[in-house]
Amino acid sequence: MTPRWPLPGAIESTDRRVRLGAWLICALFCTGVPNHAIAQDDPVRVVFLDVGQGDAALILAPEGQAALIDAGPGVDLTPALRRWGVDSLVLAVASHPHADHLGGMRQVLRSVPVRNYMDNGQPYTTATYQAVMVELRNRPEIVYLQAVPRRLQLGSVTITVLPPPTDSESNLNDNSVGLVIEYGGFSAFFSGDSERPELDHFLQVGAVPDVTLLKAPPHGSDDAVLESFLQTARPEIVVIPVGYGNDYGHPNPAALRTYGRFAEELLRTDVHGDVVVAGYRD
Repeated sequence: MTPRWPLPGAIESTDRRVRLGAWLICALFCTGVPNHAIAQDDPVRVVFLDVGQGDAALILAPEGQAALIDAGPGVDLTPALRRWGVDSLVLAVASHPHADHLGGMRQVLRSVPVRNYMDNGQPYTTATYQAVMVELRNRPEIVYLQAVPRRLQLGSVTITVLPPPTDSESNLNDNSVGLVIEYGGFSAFFSGDSERPELDHFLQVGAVPDVTLLKAPPHGSDDAVLESFLQTARPEIVVIPVGYGNDYGHPNPAALRTYGRFAEELLRTDVHGDVVVAGYRD
């Protein structure tokens, strides 16, 4: 598949500076009401789907466009997409090829039209990864986007792509695609399953803004808590996608204490179910 640009129906911004809002208002919901009709003045909604021990998040632009970041551990996301009024995706992103992020992607590609697909570009040998690649090869209408530095528009929402470091291929977690989501004064940071080395990389290249919302990587593990990163990001809300009673000890109690020192709100899918953060321009 040959990478092409721009996204159909989207424009790449020429301004590569990260816009930081001086003020923000966030509304928090758990298992919220679907957005059947989205008006121009409505907020962006970041929906963390409760998929157990894995990651899957929807970005719903005020104008109605939708993007999916990861697809959970083999759970069929079709009912969740329907519940949130999503009948197509402008962009589907696999942050890295571990099954708890990629497991449901093949079914997503089969269930709804997807315009563009992005991953970290690192081949993997698992059956899950190979199944997704076969599906993409059979779907020439889906445009493959490389995870290079770029800014994408999802309606009025800006998505800044942060490529992983070039020397991290030995650790899939530290080869995760990073994303910054911005809508006026609201911003969110996603970094797949980044552990401390990749979080430090994002710091060193100046890619970490002051954010409203942080998706905790990976699932509240203590291996991914870096205080210098949190001091720069200064998240007001931390959301931990994690499975109830998992075998990994997630979320780590020390990680929870550290996040609690920085964030005003700490939310978990194993406790709250679907978690929705609504971000407004002001």
